[in-house]
Amino acid sequence: MGFKNGLRPFIGLDGTFLKGKAKRQLLIVVALDSMNHLYPIARAVVDKETKVTWTWFLTLLNNLLDLKLGGGYTFMSDMQKAVVPDAHHRYYVRHIETNWCRRCGAGDLRKKYLWWCAWSSYEEDFKDQLKNLGEIDKEAVEDLLRFPPQSWCRAYFDTVCKNQQVDNNESLHSWILDVMHKPIIRILEDIRVKVMNMLREHEGDVMTWTENVSPHTMQLYYQFLNSAQKGIVDSNRQDGYEVNEGTFEKHRVHILLKKCTCRT
Repeated sequence: MGFKNGLRPFIGLDGTFLKGKAKRQLLIVVALDSMNHLYPIARAVVDKETKVTWTWFLTLLNNLLDLKLGGGYTFMSDMQKAVVPDAHHRYYVRHIETNWCRRCGAGDLRKKYLWWCAWSSYEEDFKDQLKNLGEIDKEAVEDLLRFPPQSWCRAYFDTVCKNQQVDNNESLHSWILDVMHKPIIRILEDIRVKVMNMLREHEGDVMTWTENVSPHTMQLYYQFLNSAQKGIVDSNRQDGYEVNEGTFEKHRVHILLKKCTCRT
């Protein structure tokens, strides 16, 4: 199983409506590889997307991947509750945006602050963005905090899965859109063939790599390396360092613990 052997412990759950005569829904489970390509794991057609159908589907998934209680894994969904109990759980920010805008009203500036809140990698930045939003609309902040920040803001994400994704799988939806109007059996068969060809294509790409890690990973490494060279470093003569990236950007780094307050 490729997921268990080589991918980060991150699992995305989503559902989409079939477009044909059969009014059913397709449940989808995906992961991401080191190039951030989608890696489909499982799929099923159900009458309706409910807690019961998700519980059934995730029970089968648990048996397949031997997730047990989910410790060490991160699940991302549109706020489905049927998730293994010990797993970390994230919400799709786009779904939060939809529900939030229904309550507090639409507005481009409000939406920008929502996404800036979600992208904040440390708590102080998150609070600053909330403060900026509150200066526009205090009730919007109260409504937003009805969704636990631990489930949608990067500042509070678990770091084990090494994945900062906050959005949903729209790219997967567009990838299978051309088959969604067909009969159910044809849909599942066409998706199977698509997945098979995609994995073969990605395997071919891997054979062209010049490093032991993916080009995407190396690109991030060099970006961070270039950024780090611009910082001013002070040491406490032990294992701690303070990195100054600008007038208001200072972070503590602990080498042995491999931790930084920036959390990126």
